[in-house]
Amino acid sequence: MSSKWRRRLSIAALALLGTGLGAANGYWLGRFTLLRAANNGLSSYASDLMHHAEEYAQELGNIRRAFSPSPYPYCSQQEIAAMQSMTFRSLQVKEIGRVRDGKFDCSAFLGRMNPPLPMPPLTMTLPGNVHVYSDAVLTFAGSARGTILEAGGVDVVLSPNAFDHWSRPHVRYMVVIINPATHQMVRIAGEPLDVDLPWVLAQQERGAGGQLYRARCSSRTAVCIVTAEAAQDILQGSRALLIEYAGMGGAAGFGLGLALGLFYLRSIGLAQQLRRALRRDALQLVYQPILELPSRNCAGAEALARWSDEDGNPVSPEIFVRIAEDRGLVGDLTSFVLRHAVHDVGDILRSHPELTLSINIAAADLEGDRLFALLDKHVRQAGIEPHQIALELTERSTAHLTVLREAILRLHHEGYQVHIDDFGTGFSSLAYLHELAVDAIKIDRTFTRTIGTDAVTASILPQILALAESMQVEVIVEGVETEEQAEYLIATGKVMQAQGWCFGKPVAARDLPKYREQMQTVQSAS
Repeated sequence: MSSKWRRRLSIAALALLGTGLGAANGYWLGRFTLLRAANNGLSSYASDLMHHAEEYAQELGNIRRAFSPSPYPYCSQQEIAAMQSMTFRSLQVKEIGRVRDGKFDCSAFLGRMNPPLPMPPLTMTLPGNVHVYSDAVLTFAGSARGTILEAGGVDVVLSPNAFDHWSRPHVRYMVVIINPATHQMVRIAGEPLDVDLPWVLAQQERGAGGQLYRARCSSRTAVCIVTAEAAQDILQGSRALLIEYAGMGGAAGFGLGLALGLFYLRSIGLAQQLRRALRRDALQLVYQPILELPSRNCAGAEALARWSDEDGNPVSPEIFVRIAEDRGLVGDLTSFVLRHAVHDVGDILRSHPELTLSINIAAADLEGDRLFALLDKHVRQAGIEPHQIALELTERSTAHLTVLREAILRLHHEGYQVHIDDFGTGFSSLAYLHELAVDAIKIDRTFTRTIGTDAVTASILPQILALAESMQVEVIVEGVETEEQAEYLIATGKVMQAQGWCFGKPVAARDLPKYREQMQTVQSAS
């Protein structure tokens, strides 16, 4: 073999070796970066949960101070009524009661006990003489179990759903109460996670058994948060990215693969794609008709945003709206929807003043003057009556109720409608109705699906309708997909609005007039 061919073979061998080493290093670099980003995400998630837990603890402290000492005679009707009122307003507590000499004497839900009931076995005592009863049988809830805290003769039953609002796909969490002096740890929310007390108190990160863990402890309370995510879920959801890293490493070697890989990783995240899409107006809007019942007249439509990532894969609104809220993009998303919706259906609204356009907003939109400036620019200047715009506030919102109340009053003053979206799915349902002067509630499709079934939640829909009627707020029912569901709502004898595939799927703005004409033809024929 000539030296020329040997050189060529050597170059080829080195090229193959470099490609292999670069691909391998690119793969491991991508894996490390993904897990590092996931770990940071777990840390941020734990901090968010901790902030919520500290607000939770503050509310529990306010309840205890309200009744210890109590301004009313012990377990009197006045005191029970006060506990009922505070339980109704609470976002986190299911029951408030009074305890004396280890006996449960009265509560908001059960009234006065005769004879008093013994308290369940004590799990642990926290500094400040706070008693914790975990996995206790709850008398007022049948065979259900929960966590009870008692201090100063006041006991509260913690809501098992207090942290559900913060759930994230593929990520688990555990909320615990800790007494370092007695080396005790009690779970009060979330899933059981395989961690020990010293590690939690050290507030470290670790990987074990294919899981990533992160711990955070409060400096003001006895609460700690542990978050966890499976490495397999992280990597399987990003398999294409790992292949890209390996490809870049093989093509350019380890050094170039490192530089390009880090840059590429920063640019392909969904949050960055959404940011670019909003900047380029690359989202789309469709409109789902809303009908009045029982007449089935078209009352308007809801503007719904749709988005596909840069690979052409549709992204669920639940996902990209949450990303927009988490990354501070929700104001840009609201601006996009409002601007394009008014442009798309402005002629229809001006021609039909009886129709309403519903637009989703977030609590963050109500902070400051940006939303009001947008409404003034795009609604009033377009010659659309403000009462034709209904702003739907999602129940995920966690802004201070005082801020929401003031903003809603201002919106009403300017003539706009305000609705609560997805009503009934969050722990804040009753608090929203009690505190905020909204015009309507949108009952979540979760309850609509129970119509005609034996589901445990089937009885909730009539209760929500009755509650709305008693509080004089209008009702819009989401997710009406069958004629059986529509007939059930009509049979209630209540005037309401509804939307869902039974009446019409989301359509482009140009198809709304045709839909309205079709509905009028159907109504005339019937």
